[in-house]
Amino acid sequence: MGQGSAIRKNVTQLRKALSQRALQTLALILLLGLGIRLYLAPYSSGSDIPQFYGFGGTMLRHPLDFYAHASGHNWKTEGWPYPWPYVYGPVLAYLLAFLRLIVGEGAVRSFWDPKGYHVFVSRPWILAVKSLFILADLGIAVLLYKMLKKKSGWAAVVASAFYFLNPMVIYVSSIYGMFDGLAVPPFLLGIHFIEEGRKNPGYALIGFSLAVKHTLLFPALVVLCDPFPPQRGDPQDLRRIFACFLAGLLLPFAPFLLKPGSLLGLQDLLQGIKPGYTYPITYNLNGLVALLTFIHDKTGANTLFYMKHWIYFALPALIAVFFVHSRLRNLRISIALAYAAFVLTYWRVNTQYTLPLIAFVALALPELDWPSRAVAFLTTIPPSLWPIAFPTSFWFHVHIERPNWKMVKLIDGHTLMIFDVGPFIVLSIVFTILLLTWLVWMLSLVFERWRCPTWRLDRS
Repeated sequence: MGQGSAIRKNVTQLRKALSQRALQTLALILLLGLGIRLYLAPYSSGSDIPQFYGFGGTMLRHPLDFYAHASGHNWKTEGWPYPWPYVYGPVLAYLLAFLRLIVGEGAVRSFWDPKGYHVFVSRPWILAVKSLFILADLGIAVLLYKMLKKKSGWAAVVASAFYFLNPMVIYVSSIYGMFDGLAVPPFLLGIHFIEEGRKNPGYALIGFSLAVKHTLLFPALVVLCDPFPPQRGDPQDLRRIFACFLAGLLLPFAPFLLKPGSLLGLQDLLQGIKPGYTYPITYNLNGLVALLTFIHDKTGANTLFYMKHWIYFALPALIAVFFVHSRLRNLRISIALAYAAFVLTYWRVNTQYTLPLIAFVALALPELDWPSRAVAFLTTIPPSLWPIAFPTSFWFHVHIERPNWKMVKLIDGHTLMIFDVGPFIVLSIVFTILLLTWLVWMLSLVFERWRCPTWRLDRS
């Protein structure tokens, strides 16, 4: 009896030691990832960061009718460097307005000269905006660890590192600077709350994430429909869940109800996401659309059929995800697969759209058996390679009035500097094929489960 007690005590001490080492390793990973981001962030800017400055100014001037001025028709009057519309929920606009108040005026300069059109952005604005994206990255990494540590502390560390040190994730938040990562922390926190039984705030956060960026719609639909059919829960509980979801989604729009006519501008904004050919082709990771756009450029043929009708391809993919979820009932797998279905079928898959995919795959991997993990993991390789293949140093000088040429040279030395569009079309086609392969693979596993009731997904 005493010997058994001593063994249990030693096992407990070993687990505590391993847990502490896992936490220490996570801390080192986070410090390394933060160091890389803070080293790169001040010296680069994508074209959206100066545009964000214009959006923030418009929100400050028109706080109750922002969407009536967000179409880009009056971009010069509004002081925007580009005529690109604001086609997102209002959360980003609130944040940008707050940051613009802090940074002040004169952070962006745009002008024509004999060499062309130039847009330059100040370092304080770059750092202010990227700080949000870097904090979002940090929040995602911590949430991944928190959500996975019960399964395995070291698996949680690996998942966090898989996300936080991914080249595309670093590129999106700290080099180019785009806000897709801002929608992921509330979404993951919502999933965590739902799993812990705190459904009301959980579903509210899922809805709120869509008010940050609508591209999480497919996984949000899976989460929202998870309690159905009605026999899985009380109808009153289901109504409360739906109400919480809508509250989270619509609450950020509440200030505009003081001037509801401004919301009519949302219809004009939809023109900003009207399907068409995607330029530059290099930036589109939907392999089929990239190829169709290339064929159009070379032959003049009208190849818009898929772009105009992408939703008819997306719906079967989403139905397949719902079918998989109905059999597996694993939200972590299903939200990753749902987002993969979106990236697989959406007509314009910008590089930043892959950031949530990497986060969701990291969350799903420990839930899968080893062959399925391999198939899911493969989907993240093409986007991870993209910033290494691309001449990424471009963003270190195109919008920086006084570039750090040593940094430009450093980035050039660590990227392949591929300027030809062909390799990127091939990379995007491989990416699309891998996403389709994962969806088909999961469908095949579900059918296998039908044939063999003793089969388990999480066997290892």
